[in-house]
Amino acid sequence: MAARPDDTPPPRSAGEQFGRMASRYRTSRTHAVAGRLVDLGALVAGRRYGTAVDVGTGPGFTAFAVAHLCDRVVATDVAGPMLAQLLELRDENSLRGVEPVLAAAGALPFADGSVDLVTCRTAAHHFADVPGWLAESHRVLAPDGVLAIADTIAPADPQTAAWMHGIERERDPSHVRNLPAAEWRAALGSAGFRIVNEAFSEVSLQFPDWAERAGMEGDAMEALRGELLGAPGDAKGAFGIEPQRDGSIDFHWDVLALVATKA
Repeated sequence: MAARPDDTPPPRSAGEQFGRMASRYRTSRTHAVAGRLVDLGALVAGRRYGTAVDVGTGPGFTAFAVAHLCDRVVATDVAGPMLAQLLELRDENSLRGVEPVLAAAGALPFADGSVDLVTCRTAAHHFADVPGWLAESHRVLAPDGVLAIADTIAPADPQTAAWMHGIERERDPSHVRNLPAAEWRAALGSAGFRIVNEAFSEVSLQFPDWAERAGMEGDAMEALRGELLGAPGDAKGAFGIEPQRDGSIDFHWDVLALVATKA
């Protein structure tokens, strides 16, 4: 598998990739079912927020999860079809107070200090400029505002991390990079945030569902199967890669959730 250097732009933008796959993410059990992914609503509970912004919202699962804590939630994404899925889910479930807005993570259309909560779940590994997004989040947050992030993370071992990045990029051309935990902490500090809570978990994944959700098929699917089955020993141990009798392959990615305030 040919590796793409970390600073090389992905061959397909996140807007293109998730626009074409929007309906699959709306029905994804990994993204929608409670307990499959981190519930940022639970991590930021305990206070009332005026305006919240959910960045990279997809079909809106995190926006809906924090809506009961907020007067208003603005759900942003770069893929219009994702926001269309959000509107359908909102109306089907009679959810109010969530507004979709087409916007990039690094150019949030909000005034300085006008937002009380920024959330972002499993989207940041598609951002070309994570420090730029963190700076933008810092700008729009009020002095007592809260930033809550959850994302899949790379292991500290460089070789195992490189294998993970290669697999992610083979599956999804819009993938940029999973940061390791230490880099997330450093990036938040550099952007002017103080971490007040962090939690580790993992998201359970299964091939071929994981690949099909990204639009893979045919020879590309079989090549990815081979990469998983032929993973180095360190990667098999780190990600719990286990072939199943039905031909599927179980594995997991580690997830880091961080809650931070302005320092």
